[in-house]
Amino acid sequence: MTPFVALALVAAQGDALLAIDLPAQSVGAGLDRLARQAGEALVARPSDLAGRRSPALRGRMRLSTALARWCAPAGLSCRRIAGGIVVRAIGLMPRATRSRAAATPPPEDPMTGPDVIVSGRRGIGLQGELERSYSASHIDEVELARRPPHSLAEMLSGLPGLWVDTSAGVAANTIRVRGIPLDGYQAIAVQEDGLPVQHDTLPWTDIDQFVRPDLMIESSDYVRGGPSAIFASNAPGGVLNLRTRAPRDQPGGEIRTTVAAYGLIRWEGYATGPVGGGWRLIAGGSVARDPTVRRIASTLGGGQFRVRADHDLVGGGRLTLAVHALDDDTLNISSFPMRYERGRIIPLPGFDPRRGSFLGPELFRLRFAALGERPLGRNNRNRLVTPALAWTRPLAGGVVTVNAHYRASRTERYALSSSGTAFPATQAIADALPRLAAAFPATARVVLRHAEDGSAFVPLPGNDRVIVLNPVAADTRLNEGIVDLSYVHPLEAAGHHDLTLGLYAVGYRWDFRRAVARALLEAREQGRRLDLVAFDSAGHLLGRATDDGLLSTGSTYEAVHSRQRMVALYAADEWQLAPRWRLDWGLRHERAALSATVERPTLIDGGDPTTLADDRIAVGSGLWDARSKRIARTAATLALHWRASDRLGAFARATRAMRLPDPGVFRIGGDAPRALTIEQAELGLIWRHGTTGLDATLFASRFPDISLPDLSLDPTTGAVRIGAYQAAARTIGLEVAAGAAPLPGLSLRATVTWQDPRLQSYRITSLTGDTVTVNDLSGRMPRRVPRIMASLSASAVLPGTGVTLDGDLSAMGRRYADDANSLALPGFALVGLGARLDATETLTLGLRATNLFDRIAIMQGDALGGEIRAGDKDGVVTVRAQQGRVVSLSADWRF
Repeated sequence: MTPFVALALVAAQGDALLAIDLPAQSVGAGLDRLARQAGEALVARPSDLAGRRSPALRGRMRLSTALARWCAPAGLSCRRIAGGIVVRAIGLMPRATRSRAAATPPPEDPMTGPDVIVSGRRGIGLQGELERSYSASHIDEVELARRPPHSLAEMLSGLPGLWVDTSAGVAANTIRVRGIPLDGYQAIAVQEDGLPVQHDTLPWTDIDQFVRPDLMIESSDYVRGGPSAIFASNAPGGVLNLRTRAPRDQPGGEIRTTVAAYGLIRWEGYATGPVGGGWRLIAGGSVARDPTVRRIASTLGGGQFRVRADHDLVGGGRLTLAVHALDDDTLNISSFPMRYERGRIIPLPGFDPRRGSFLGPELFRLRFAALGERPLGRNNRNRLVTPALAWTRPLAGGVVTVNAHYRASRTERYALSSSGTAFPATQAIADALPRLAAAFPATARVVLRHAEDGSAFVPLPGNDRVIVLNPVAADTRLNEGIVDLSYVHPLEAAGHHDLTLGLYAVGYRWDFRRAVARALLEAREQGRRLDLVAFDSAGHLLGRATDDGLLSTGSTYEAVHSRQRMVALYAADEWQLAPRWRLDWGLRHERAALSATVERPTLIDGGDPTTLADDRIAVGSGLWDARSKRIARTAATLALHWRASDRLGAFARATRAMRLPDPGVFRIGGDAPRALTIEQAELGLIWRHGTTGLDATLFASRFPDISLPDLSLDPTTGAVRIGAYQAAARTIGLEVAAGAAPLPGLSLRATVTWQDPRLQSYRITSLTGDTVTVNDLSGRMPRRVPRIMASLSASAVLPGTGVTLDGDLSAMGRRYADDANSLALPGFALVGLGARLDATETLTLGLRATNLFDRIAIMQGDALGGEIRAGDKDGVVTVRAQQGRVVSLSADWRF
């Protein structure tokens, strides 16, 4: 039999379709043959296999089916996991008789499948769910097939402890982890096969811009808190590890086609098999044509491709070479106006918050003073190439692993940022009149007309409003190299130890340019650009406050060339103090050197005397300021685990996590960048009994000093001002995840998160004339974070039909759009339904509907000028909602 160490060395394999021909024989011999045929590692105790036989098994079937049919008559449970095949005798052996060296696999976990931990630790010995000393969730291949995610945010949706907003589109979404007041993906690390997709979340260079889940992703684990701060950088809240498919010894593959009612066509798949010389290869990816759920003036799409080759080394270990390439356009939607009446948020006439957008034909292309004409309607253009290497080898009784990649990416990112709420057209005219009269003294009247053809602006019934938006064009480049070297070694000293020592190093160059304009539009879907035009008493045109619908072709300009070099040393140990007690600890020390040159913006006059829009245009001055900073911090975690029984495990953990700053902070000037410190505590309980399981974690966190971002507009120039307020924060909460299979073919899962996050020492100072006003927001809830979130999913196999039905319910309680808690966003519940038909052994058809009842689910407010204190203009607010109902059909063909 393959030693148990192979489980840690062999990557996830697919559920291969095999031609089975096993005569009646010893169960061990048949298992060995199945494992070799599928290219899987096999873990079993000889004593569990001794004397057991199975009847003949023949036919064409999936590996998982063959294992179930071969092992059940012999009284064994044989299941695939991410690292291979785990075999156990039915019934758990007494703990005192287990041999650490033999590493008997624990029983199957009713909530996550096979009961083996593969993320959140680096130890050699297998560890079961009941042995876990931290909170974790597993998303297996079955769940990914049931609800295929098309974005990173969709993959994270429904996990306990996470507020996830998927309303922006495929990329540029945001999350909040356990109430931590950090946006985007600043609080978690996102990895592929144990290595970060991107070391830092950088301004306008978000991690989710470069993650597209498809069939090449086999499963994922999400570890919350605790060890995440030790084994990854920039991960005070957690680590999401996406595991790609590993190549197999036998040829095979899968192709999936998905079409949606709104016009999406997506192809994805992979093919794998041996290629000679002891190498195994897998290649796959996805291609999409995506007109998007939102009504925009262009069709997006593109694709990605992965190739991976594995080679088993003589003497043990493995070498993996891989390449990932991505080139696509993705949607990025801003907030939009809606009516706010007696605590209810309802649509504004002319704008469907579930499907609408401002990205109409007149905003498909736009001229920026600093960057020239840009295809604003294409949203985000993302390109990425990442060659990677992984090498694993037994060494001196332990295992040494090297993971490394080089990554080159480029994004041309476009957006329409909201900047306040919609207001009546008469107000726009009244506000412009004094400025136009000062510039053109003969001004007698001001009118609103369409910029494209000069026709008069005609309000919609019930909607006479216009809105000012900030078109944004940002060019970002990231060249990054990462290497992670770790050595894991078991020791026997006053108990058993699994000791891990590691070195992580990263160096990257990040180049960033951003220009922001200001546009006046109708407050409706695909609103047209508007001009404010001045006439004299005789009706002669005098001038304009706008230029082709733009209040400014350049209100803001930023440019940064930056570098970061960072080295981290980490150590961790799992110390078995006694048969039922274990002490887990970890340390991580990081030292970083940040440097940047920041271009000073300058204001110029565009030289057109007929418009006010070019009087103050921000462009680059050609003058650069150099900035640098060296900083070091240490993270530590300590946990005590108690295996109370064969059904119950419990843990207590304390963690001091940290997050070092990134060079993006230099673009706003101000104080020198500082590290963020987070103090965390967890009490966890894990219970399993048959097909029922329960995880519960009570958590608390404290932020002694945190910078809360504040985006606002300069009232004179309209420039985007980027600031921050210093505050403290704390959170307490409870995560609960439960699963059960009460009847054959029926499975239920549920999660609930309750949390109470509060801001502390948070004071906002404002100046009005000569009056200084201090507003104390201490005790308020951070923006966007709900007190309660819940999800429920059910799946039922209809006997004898090949049909599986499933449903999902996700609910979210009230939260606030702003830190002042002045705008409450109502709670909601969304329902999804799906059905799958196994038409043949190789073909599966699927039908799925999300947001079945087409609910309006508000997620957040105005990102620019409305996050400290939300604006409300005569009952109209600026918010963003989830997309409406989507019905899709898919076909999976396996070969």
